[in-house]
Amino acid sequence: MTATRLLDTPSGNAVVVALDHGLSLGSPEGFETPEDTLDTVLRGNPDGVLVGPHFARHYRDRLEEADVEAVLTADVVTWSTSPGRDHGEDIWTPAFDLEFLQELDPAGIKAVLVFGRDDTETLRRNIEYTADLAEELRDTDVPLVVEPVMWGERIPEALEMDPAYVADALRMGWEFGADVLKAPYTGSVESFEPIVSNAPVPVMVLGGPVSGSTRSVLESVEGAMDAGARGLMIGRTIWKSDDPARTVGALAEIVHEDASVGDVWD
Repeated sequence: MTATRLLDTPSGNAVVVALDHGLSLGSPEGFETPEDTLDTVLRGNPDGVLVGPHFARHYRDRLEEADVEAVLTADVVTWSTSPGRDHGEDIWTPAFDLEFLQELDPAGIKAVLVFGRDDTETLRRNIEYTADLAEELRDTDVPLVVEPVMWGERIPEALEMDPAYVADALRMGWEFGADVLKAPYTGSVESFEPIVSNAPVPVMVLGGPVSGSTRSVLESVEGAMDAGARGLMIGRTIWKSDDPARTVGALAEIVHEDASVGDVWD
């Protein structure tokens, strides 16, 4: 399996904006009006968006008009039984029928793989689901995107991007069947390059909570690309930025044209 449609660009890389946060966060700040946020992101001309299947269904005309691929989220991880709240709980479940996802003609289907949990049964189910999904997609033209993350209580937040953890998590991700890995950037070209080069599938970097300036995000993406990444799947640091369309455009220049941050951002 190759991620042909997802990475079918002149550069062979892709800028994918993650807009699937409503599945876990409800109506987060900066994304209260989904139609407006989508339109703002699309003005930056991304290659794709990562969305829930019903988001893709409701806004299919907009995505088709913009000629943007859709990667669909298959499962849900959230942190409270109260809508949009974070009470430190670990709630993960498969959410959507595979046949329904495939009817929407996605360029990829994404599942999260959460490490560091106290609940080993939830981890077992998560691994089983990932491996089963990989087998169900193996003879199709839809790649499985696996997002291995260190969100569990057993891994301190400061170590979520630790190169040793990330290397182990990504290795397990493709061993379970990932065709593409959505990965945390480890903070330096030197630490990330061997992780990327040791993966036999494309690696695309994720974003996470907004924790710095837009420029720092661009610098992280530049470092990831220098290390061999094939693009990005980033959400909040794009659509919560002051100018999402400009941010997408700057990321596209880094990802597709090998531009430096100094060339694209004041």
